[in-house]
Amino acid sequence: MEVFYVDSRAIVLNPEEWYQPRLSLVSKLKRLLDETQMLDSIGSGDIVAVKTHFGERGTTKTLRVSFIRAVVEKLLELNARPFVTETTGLGLTRLRASAIGRLQIAEENGYTQQTLKAPIVIADGLLGLDFVEVPINGRYLKKVYVAKAIAECDAIVFCTHFKLHMESGIGGSIKNVGVGCVAKPSKFDVHANGFPEIISDKCTKCNKCTEICPAKAITSDYKILEEKCLKCTGCYEVCDSEAIRINWLSGKDVGERIVECAKGVSELKKEMVFLNFLVDVTPHCDCHPYSDNALVPDFGVLASKDMVSIDSASYDIYRELPLISDILEGKKFWPWTDPERMLSYAEELGIGEKSYKLIKVD
Repeated sequence: MEVFYVDSRAIVLNPEEWYQPRLSLVSKLKRLLDETQMLDSIGSGDIVAVKTHFGERGTTKTLRVSFIRAVVEKLLELNARPFVTETTGLGLTRLRASAIGRLQIAEENGYTQQTLKAPIVIADGLLGLDFVEVPINGRYLKKVYVAKAIAECDAIVFCTHFKLHMESGIGGSIKNVGVGCVAKPSKFDVHANGFPEIISDKCTKCNKCTEICPAKAITSDYKILEEKCLKCTGCYEVCDSEAIRINWLSGKDVGERIVECAKGVSELKKEMVFLNFLVDVTPHCDCHPYSDNALVPDFGVLASKDMVSIDSASYDIYRELPLISDILEGKKFWPWTDPERMLSYAEELGIGEKSYKLIKVD
């Protein structure tokens, strides 16, 4: 599969020609979209989700607003109807766990309707429980709960900040699809096994869990009804006695579950365009409330119609770049993760190809 790219270098050799807006990575991004015709299959009047990540309060290396705005402007030139979107996080009490909090964080980090030239829509609703069930036949999952606005739009342009991830190894387009486009029940299925469970000998019967549960899934004798439970983890958050047990997962298990959720989103057969930004490649996801130093020099922007090819290319490029930070003690990714397995599993499930042809756009 073809993967196109523009590089981020902007060296001015002649001091008399210092004013060269063509060298801006924003200008290069626009040329990338024009010359590859990535957006040409999007029609006039199409409702287009521009999926990105607003980060967390305290994050400082999310994608710059100017990149997202450039994509929106190109969609407006096509007479499409773009909106910029994200989903809520797990839980019910943290700021990022509701649409209201997500919008607050977005504004604090510079993402507004005015700066983006498009409205912001939180795709899985007020509490992250607005979804469409999509059946799949995965090794772990049989259903994926796709955020409703993602299910209802005509096309999706993924603007992904490529970086490392402490569970899946890398955070690229596959993760932006498999985690960023699903509602809370699937986010739980990515990070944990089964359902929350109340440990009876620790329970103080304070009723905080029953009060917060949006599904009324906790009985009067403090049992969680799995047929009702939405796996939002609200009960886990409010239990001061730590009587709620969740079987959290890590490493390869998380990576493969992300892939299965991405498979569910791909089953909707939406027109999808993938943009990976290899800038500020931090050692962790933008969902952390901080940003560490970049591990490698900026490379540029990649574009493809294949989420597996673009992540494979991004991963290969990342590994070839020289380390400029020793945060991981000379390692190129978190040692307990397996990004190559995630890419292979994505190919096995038929959501893309690992092989690619890398083509530079000048």
